[in-house]
Amino acid sequence: MTLGITHTNKSHQAILSDTNLFSSLDIHFANFIARLAQTNSPGVPLAAALVSYKTGEGNICLDLAEYAGKVLPLNSHEDVSEQFVCPAFSDWAEQLMKSGLVGHGQGNTPLVLDLGGRLYLRRYWEYEKSILHFIQERAKTVLPDINYPRLTRDVQKLFKPPSPGKTDWQKIAAIMAVTRSFSVISGGPGTGKTSTVAKILALLLGQYEDKQKLRILLGAPTGKAASRLQEAIISTDLLQKTIELPQATTLHRMLGTIPHSPYFRHNTENHLAADVIVIDEASMVDLPLMAKLMQAVPDLTRLILLGDRHQLASVQPGSVLGDICRSEVMNCFSNTFCQQTLELSVEILPPASKCTIKIPSPGLQDSFVELVENYRFSNESGIARLSKAVKAGDEDGALDLLLAEENNQVSWSEIPASAELERKLQGWSGFSQYVSMQHTREPEDCFAVMDSCRILCGLRSGPYGMQKINTILTHQFASGNLSKTNSLKRERAPSFLAGQPVMVTQNDYTLQLFNGDVGIILPDPNREDALRVYFREESGTLRGIALPLLPAHETVFAMTVHKSQGSEFDRVLLILPDQDSPLLTRELLYTAITRAREKVEIWGRKDVFCRAVKRQITRTSGLAETLWGNNI
Repeated sequence: MTLGITHTNKSHQAILSDTNLFSSLDIHFANFIARLAQTNSPGVPLAAALVSYKTGEGNICLDLAEYAGKVLPLNSHEDVSEQFVCPAFSDWAEQLMKSGLVGHGQGNTPLVLDLGGRLYLRRYWEYEKSILHFIQERAKTVLPDINYPRLTRDVQKLFKPPSPGKTDWQKIAAIMAVTRSFSVISGGPGTGKTSTVAKILALLLGQYEDKQKLRILLGAPTGKAASRLQEAIISTDLLQKTIELPQATTLHRMLGTIPHSPYFRHNTENHLAADVIVIDEASMVDLPLMAKLMQAVPDLTRLILLGDRHQLASVQPGSVLGDICRSEVMNCFSNTFCQQTLELSVEILPPASKCTIKIPSPGLQDSFVELVENYRFSNESGIARLSKAVKAGDEDGALDLLLAEENNQVSWSEIPASAELERKLQGWSGFSQYVSMQHTREPEDCFAVMDSCRILCGLRSGPYGMQKINTILTHQFASGNLSKTNSLKRERAPSFLAGQPVMVTQNDYTLQLFNGDVGIILPDPNREDALRVYFREESGTLRGIALPLLPAHETVFAMTVHKSQGSEFDRVLLILPDQDSPLLTRELLYTAITRAREKVEIWGRKDVFCRAVKRQITRTSGLAETLWGNNI
């Protein structure tokens, strides 16, 4: 059996097993497809293995052109005559279409090949098409029944008059969100996304005589992000006297999780009961979840997505926010929208904001705004300058900023040898605060410490990964733990310590604890010989549960950068590995740096840091091209 230009007579099963790419799941799926195929073309199981592999890496599909005619790496190199070359593109596509298992979307084939040469698992193709349809229909929809005189009055009341030569992008975003049923507001930390949303809600309330009739839902991918959204909106003081805001919640709770099922109670048949839905930290929302959210949005309901398009993409497949918020179309509007903003706010958009590229659906670009002015940091602050350099892929500029001694917001330290890591951690400025958690019985004090400083790791495993750092710190605190906690009866495992932070890693629907929820283990106030774990609810209240009830979890004195998304801390220590990894990217660095409000300290090696700044995440999907056209 041969594939393309190959010098091996192995079966496709043996060849797939002998590459460096595929997991056992990929190979099982390939064999399953091979058994169902109507032909014996070896390119079919190969494509199945590759699409499974690419999806596992976070991609939505396989671009056949990426592998067509290329040599796959083999594990065994004893015989240099052994080569395994993928078929040429046209031959490969023909093999797939003749298999009976691949179609262009019609029917119910398990795999879908689009006209651009992208091969999908059908459910991901359907998710992508669902999102595309929603955006194309809603983004250009100007909602009826808007009281424009009231809107003009309220815009002028909530926002400052126009300044010559300066565009108030928050005002533009507010006008966009009020007049359209779908809007996306992107911007980095400190650019005022949530304060803009508070003004949007105030503008919408101004449209109602009975303001209680406006049904609002607030959500985010994680409980922490939902709590931050709620706090940020309340802190603006714009809405408290007008309406009682609903409690912000996680997307899963909003949609109504069905235990042990990928489906939700709210869907195309049972829409969410809301007039406006606001979702923060949208960069964390994967493709399947975004599709299910959009399916549950009623026809005349406004959906407002907030996020930072430069942050890490979701852990699960897809990079929805990054795909739909392309730099070519951000703050790039139609003449109609420019005229509307002039009439409503006397805000004249600069000539550069008029779209110069051809948009497939006229007016589509009018639903996307990027906030560019940072109100938290000045343009000269260390964190702002470092994040900007990393975002731009400027490794030399970023490293120069870290090494500049006069900058007290960012700092650099060479990573020590693994044997010296424990000693260096003890000298870290936040170590004493971590120790203080062992001396308190107050959960709020511990949560305050975890909000003020946090260790983030670029990798999960390895000598400088999250697991290793947590092992070191747990050992240090266990060996020096207070005598009163040493004498406590251990209820589940001897590794539990007073003051130990834990993160839930598996949903528990009975306890309403979900993956990503963080708790603190402390002495039980009602039992001197026992420990209890406390969680902060989305409402801000504390809930304690007995240790035996704690779902699957892990210690989080340190956490991965991925898990830190949706959170902010006063000070951040970012620990990078001593060797390069493809997981280290500019998006990961940018996300870690922008978690810090006051200071970020990075431990690593200069060459590893610079490679990470240069490396950019690319996830294969058809979302951007189909939405915006080939000119993106």
